[in-house]
Amino acid sequence: MAELIKASAQSRSTAGAGVMREEGYAEMQAIGASAVNQAVKAIA
Repeated sequence: MAELIKASAQSRSTAGAGVMREEGYAEMQAIGASAVNQAVKAIA
């Protein structure tokens, strides 16, 4: 099972995307509008 990735407003979306590419899936946690925006960019 992959670790929980915590997204923040300053997170690089490419880092989350890289984890998803390597693992095939990822569990992300984002609190706040800017953090959710970065998490969605990683998924897209």
